[in-house]
Amino acid sequence: MDALRARCPHVEIAVLSANPGATAGAHGVLAIPRSHPRDVAQALKRCDLCLSGGGSLFQDVTSWRSPWYYLAVLGLAQRFGRRTALYAQGIGPLRGRLARSAVRRVLNAVDLITLRDRDSLTTLAALGVDRPPVALAADPALLLSPEWSPNVAAEHARWGDGVHFGLAVRAWNHERWLGTVSAAARIAAERCRVRWVCLPLHPPGDLAVAERLAAEIGSAAGLVRTPLRPREMLALFGALGLVVGMRLHALIFAAIHGVPMISLAYDPKVSAFARELGEPALDAGALSVESLAGVIEETAGGLAGRRARLLAAVAPLRARAALAPRLVADLVA
Repeated sequence: MDALRARCPHVEIAVLSANPGATAGAHGVLAIPRSHPRDVAQALKRCDLCLSGGGSLFQDVTSWRSPWYYLAVLGLAQRFGRRTALYAQGIGPLRGRLARSAVRRVLNAVDLITLRDRDSLTTLAALGVDRPPVALAADPALLLSPEWSPNVAAEHARWGDGVHFGLAVRAWNHERWLGTVSAAARIAAERCRVRWVCLPLHPPGDLAVAERLAAEIGSAAGLVRTPLRPREMLALFGALGLVVGMRLHALIFAAIHGVPMISLAYDPKVSAFARELGEPALDAGALSVESLAGVIEETAGGLAGRRARLLAAVAPLRARAALAPRLVADLVA
């Protein structure tokens, strides 16, 4: 959002949101209730550009409804004669034949596609999307800068002395994975002489999982309960020595600071980001206590060297992330 505003300060931004009040208050935008078709249609009629962004919207793994909703928004904007673009999107996986056909038809009619990872480039080509200009960008969160606010300082002070590793997980319907992570974290805490901090990036859902994880780890774990804005949470990640994360933005926040990470890949977008950086990614559905504890211990053994290598690896991704707002600004110039 900040990168778009910097390049297009004259543009009014309206956002489709599940919680319009919170979105408007947090970001200073006009927020449209996404579940109200008439309001959405009116916003699309008035806009100069319909920008489809916000993650992996065109996939049918987490929800079969997801691609159809976002295709409907783009398709309606196109019917109204509005320009349309994809903003740093991840594409796929798409398992349904009808969904793949619909994505190919609608995306071939957009004015610009910017993607956040190389895997999405491959998926897009396999779908047969070949008409609009396509650019490889990166996740817009890579452009955030940390905000070391009084809330962040107070939260960090509660951690106390010593080295702290971060755990950022999410609710996920898979047997035994949480117990595996907590057991491995207890072993690593003893072997590496560290404490864990559980960081819920998307409360309230993540908070419940983080509370359970911290309770299972026991005295070697703490929990961030303070509600923090994204840039504040990013600042807090800079105080960690290592991050074990499922949430993509947790891994991005770690990468910005050069904090070594271990990805728990529950979704292709997580493993795709880890591959871009050359960082370890473990299949979240096939974890064992011994393997995860071993990878944590191995990674912790060379933090200084890993930090320097990671900072070098993330620099070109941050440069790529700046490409998407520049190209979008050209569309509305």
